[in-house]
Amino acid sequence: MTFKPEFLARVTERRAELQRTLATLLPAPRAIVWEVGCGHGHFLVRYAAEHPQKFCVGVDIILDRLARSGKKRDRAQLANCHFVRAEAREFFNALPAGVTFEEVWVLFPDPWPKARHNKNRILKADFFNAVASRAGEGARFYFRTDHEEYFREVEGIVATLQTWRRDPAASWPLEQETVFQARAPSYHSLVAVRTSHPAPAVELVGPGQPPPGAPTSPA
Repeated sequence: MTFKPEFLARVTERRAELQRTLATLLPAPRAIVWEVGCGHGHFLVRYAAEHPQKFCVGVDIILDRLARSGKKRDRAQLANCHFVRAEAREFFNALPAGVTFEEVWVLFPDPWPKARHNKNRILKADFFNAVASRAGEGARFYFRTDHEEYFREVEGIVATLQTWRRDPAASWPLEQETVFQARAPSYHSLVAVRTSHPAPAVELVGPGQPPPGAPTSPA
């Protein structure tokens, strides 16, 4: 796949700006709690308030959500809770060396229900293995969704991985209703624990996004 030069230039600058932001926010080494898709910040703000020793970072791409999240954080006067505008894969790739995951939370992600859009789902084997490359043994991955087919897919993916094992007996450490959970008549939850199996460092590339060094097409 080739990309227009002007598109590549915008992507390159966006990624560089994100790297600068994270280099300031996350001086390594540091273990973080990462929420992928922070919504309106209900969950992460409360989690950070109840765990002041943990450094929590939520990402989203929608400005209104980030603004609402930031206001909640500011009202709670939390120094250990931050929100960053970024696509999840680009956030992962931009993390400074030495930043690791203590916990990862993915709550009610977009299920992309149409078959032709399945490739857009964030929770694929490559994502789990990439996260594993920055997570020590015993790190936790929390997933919740109201979309049963998506849940079964993720359940099947985790079952095939050597880097994570599902812990069906694990408790859910914090029940905080989010905007999306409030709309769900029911939901499914999964907790996975990082194993000791090695995971090589990788970069994640989303559908339709250029990898580093992507070729350009004529303008």
